[in-house]
Amino acid sequence: MGAKNYYDVLNVPKDANEQEIKKAYRTLTKKYHPDVCKEEGAEEKFKEINEAYSVLSDSQKRAQYDHMGHETFTNASKGQYTGGGFGGAGFNADFGGFGDIFDAFFGGGAGQRRGPRGPQPGADLLMRVQVTLKDAVLGTSKDIDVMHTEACEECEGTGSSTKKTRVCPRCGGSGQERRENRTPFGSFVSMTTCSQCRGRGKIPEQTCSKCGGSGHKKVKRTITVNIPAGIESGMRLRMEGYGEAGDPGASNGDLFIEVDVLADSKFKRLGDNLETSVSVSAAGAAVGTKVDITTIDDREVELKVPAGIQHGTALKIPGEGVRRRGRPGDLLVRVNISIPKDLGDEEKELYKRLLEIESEKKDSKKGGFFQGMMGKKKGSKK
Repeated sequence: MGAKNYYDVLNVPKDANEQEIKKAYRTLTKKYHPDVCKEEGAEEKFKEINEAYSVLSDSQKRAQYDHMGHETFTNASKGQYTGGGFGGAGFNADFGGFGDIFDAFFGGGAGQRRGPRGPQPGADLLMRVQVTLKDAVLGTSKDIDVMHTEACEECEGTGSSTKKTRVCPRCGGSGQERRENRTPFGSFVSMTTCSQCRGRGKIPEQTCSKCGGSGHKKVKRTITVNIPAGIESGMRLRMEGYGEAGDPGASNGDLFIEVDVLADSKFKRLGDNLETSVSVSAAGAAVGTKVDITTIDDREVELKVPAGIQHGTALKIPGEGVRRRGRPGDLLVRVNISIPKDLGDEEKELYKRLLEIESEKKDSKKGGFFQGMMGKKKGSKK
């Protein structure tokens, strides 16, 4: 999609409501549907429209998209991997503990093809990756092992040792075959994917011995995924060309990575701010003190606790929150006043003396009030 954002793709303003977005989506999909539009690039345009609508029609994803911007929301590494060229087709692997593989979307598998209309691009895939809150705040990169299928190098994805194909004799190149089922209520005719060519409309001229005519092989790859700073749970990264392998001459699908941010034992995220806590003694809270706070990137920052602070009060350290576009968020430090359980003799005496002083203050205020009242009563009798 380049620099073109999702609102431009659907040709709607940024403040468009749900009905306007849905109307624009329906209009554009009718215009650019590959079965209807024969213009060059129509299929890619149709794919972009679906991608834009999948985000803007979801209120949560749309809010994240508006907040982060197009480049950050869709940004992902083009990928680095070990072991040769990337052809990318269907995942059936456990991603080394990083997440689960979901069913393919935006296109489906070969069994869903409607018949030949040129080389078919590969389907997009979706997976989930878990990251710590620290990595989500600061940004990181992860190497993920993937067992997937790629185009066979021997036959270049054609499935034929001669690299040539011929029209399927069963379906005549349509990719579908007619089936008739006779029942007591009559005969029913249905169209299904051709069992011989699997919907491609073509079969290998001579079956490739290396891939058995499938045109694909399973390969393990290591992909490097860049996680941008400030990403939130549910956001998706797009890696172009890392989905399923397309037909020979067609592009691969894309890989969408949904990020799941794990909870942290010390920090909690509040938008672009982070929150943590610190314990101070009763004496420190009363007269004021200084404490060292560990930031999420493991630095020590000195925080001044003002005299008379109350339990549960939050103090702010500017710029130590989530580092995203523009001004970074802040770190909120919740102050907890810690009451000592084990006191030495000297400490007990000091607390007792403090309690006596507090009691004298209360008695003084109470006595002064009643004396004033009694004085007024005595004066009224004269």
